Formats: sequence, structure tokens, C-alpha cells
Amino acid sequence: AVVSTQSTGWKKFADISWLKNNEPWDPRSDGKEKFNGFTIRDFQAEDAAIYVGNIFIEKSKDENYKCSVTVTISLKEGSAKIDIKERDKLASTQKVGKGMAIICDVELTNVDLENAGDPNNVNWYRVNQETGEDTIVEPTDMYKINKSKGTYRLWFVSPQPEDSGTYKCEFNQQGVQASTDISVVWG
Repeated sequence: AVVSTQSTGWKKFADISWLKNNEPWDPRSDGKEKFNGFTIRDFQAEDAAIYVGNIFIEKSKDENYKCSVTVTISLKEGSAKIDIKERDKLASTQKVGKGMAIICDVELTNVDLENAGDPNNVNWYRVNQETGEDTIVEPTDMYKINKSKGTYRLWFVSPQPEDSGTYKCEFNQQGVQASTDISVVWG
């Protein structure tokens, strides 16, 4: 978060004291103080607050100014919507040996990813139907995982009947979690 106040023509002395939620606050301890405001580095939930800057300007011995600026910084809750593309086509029995992909579409709101193109932003699992436990699917010669055109893909190179089962796509980052699964049969 970056907070700035305008300061033009002040040649002598300007002092800004800050309050955070009505308590004295020093931007040097939690961010970077600048002449005309402050920057909060690595914004966290506890940084959401009402900041008040009380500004005292001494232009000359006879000319002083006081003003105040209030800034409210709020934290927006992130969310994720996740779904399997072309779910209806995957409901029918798939052809053995023919490469195919399960495509997971992820829509994020108020979530900033360091690298939105990283296929590791989602995890793929195979669900054990008997125990309900998930086993992570790792890329191998049989499975490829990639991101293309805003979607995450689990690619089956040459699927066999033993690959039939339930697969789950899961997003779980920055306190935001969403998942969906689909059952696929090769025969």
C-alpha cells in the first residue's frame, strides 16, 4: 500500500505524525517513510486500518500551517471459483490410448499470484474411491501438467483402463481454497 500527501512549495519544515487506528504509529517500523507519505511493504491483514497523518508545516517564523489527512486501507477477501471445462464430454467413456486432457478453469478474485502462469498454482489429485484419500498426481511420462490460456491441464499421454477414476483439481493459496473433481472412465 502506498499513501502520499501532496507537498508543493514547502521550503522550510514539514513534520507528519501518524496514527494507526488512533494509536501512534511510525511508518519506519512497518514500512518505508517518505517525505510525502509512506509505503507498507509485504501488506498483511493487520495492516488494514485507518491511518491519520497530522501535518505541521513551518514556512517561516510567522507562517505555520496544520492539516490532517485520513486514509482507510481495507483488506478485500480473496476467492476462487474452480470448474472442469467440458465436463459433459468427459462423462462418456473415453478411448483407450488416445491422449486427452482434464482442463481445470480457475477464476480468482483479489488473489495476487507471484506467477500466474505457474502450473503449480493448482494441485491435481487422484481420489481413492474406497478410502476417499487423495494422492497427488506428479508429472511423469504418462501425465503432463501445464497451464494454457488461463486454464490448468492434466494431460494423459496414453490413458489405459487402469487410469479410470476420480481426479481432483485444487487451488489452495493465500488462505483461499477451492476444488472440484470429475470421474473419468477409459474403456
